[in-house]
Amino acid sequence: MNLFIQIILACTFVFASGEKTTKKPRKLSVAFRFEIAFAGKGGGLGKLHNPSGIALDPVGTVYVADTGNNRVQKFDRDGEYLVEAGDFGWDPGQFNKPTGVAIGRSGLEIYVADSQNNRIQVLSPHLALLAVVGGKDAEGPVPLGNLSGIAVSAEGEIYVCDEDADQVVQISTFSRTDRSFGGYGYGAGNIQRPLGLAISNKGDVYVCDSHNSRIAVFDRFGNFKRPLGEDVLSSPSGVAVGPEGTLFVADTGHHRVTVLDQKTGEVVGSIGGPRAGSKAGTFDSPRDVILGKDDVMYVLDTGNHRVQKFRVMVLRR
Repeated sequence: MNLFIQIILACTFVFASGEKTTKKPRKLSVAFRFEIAFAGKGGGLGKLHNPSGIALDPVGTVYVADTGNNRVQKFDRDGEYLVEAGDFGWDPGQFNKPTGVAIGRSGLEIYVADSQNNRIQVLSPHLALLAVVGGKDAEGPVPLGNLSGIAVSAEGEIYVCDEDADQVVQISTFSRTDRSFGGYGYGAGNIQRPLGLAISNKGDVYVCDSHNSRIAVFDRFGNFKRPLGEDVLSSPSGVAVGPEGTLFVADTGHHRVTVLDQKTGEVVGSIGGPRAGSKAGTFDSPRDVILGKDDVMYVLDTGNHRVQKFRVMVLRR
């Protein structure tokens, strides 16, 4: 099948509210339409090698943490290569396995989780270095270890997953680390190998608790609220808050994107899986997912070293 052939998948599920009512059960429908795939394996301009993180700025520009190539690349909304920054090293502006990327509130700061340098680097939209947060020699109440997913809240707080400590670190300014939460374990508020995270407009923090195969939900202060996707997900590594109370998850172990209803935790749609694939609409170990304006979804199809773009429609009625 040609890679640019459109694929439409529609999943409609009916759920009960749990309350006695005469109203008809509400239906939630999720539809996907494939548009394009771009990049592919390599080290040249516009190519990727084991990418781990993806982000969109307010105008729809795509930023990818190109982990295997130790750089960040920037593409337009149609997948055309624009510019890159970084190479392997320890100096400011260089990277050692960048694993996550996030956009600040204004769209003027690009935050990169520079994993094995134990720091966050802040870039401009043109990928010029603006600041460095943390580092192997940096002092602070909660030193940073090997990092993975990163997100920025509406209040400008930075949240980053620390794989070494099995926790999420919250940073409110460049000068100090405010708090951390999670911690190794199987308990309700514990997490193991957190990989990706997303923040809702209300400030809830959704963490890909990969080794526990679930999404752990915390409030903005690090208080555990509930799990989602238990017995459904397999090693999730990326998550995005969707419309109509949905949550889009890079369900890595199942080689698919799974859509959850945040209220019920039920699966309300999916695309890809259960086995790895290379055709349009199939994935090999997807590591991240991001939603943008105009109902677009970009999936970081890591095992295929590419990005796939879809149109998504979510209806609750």
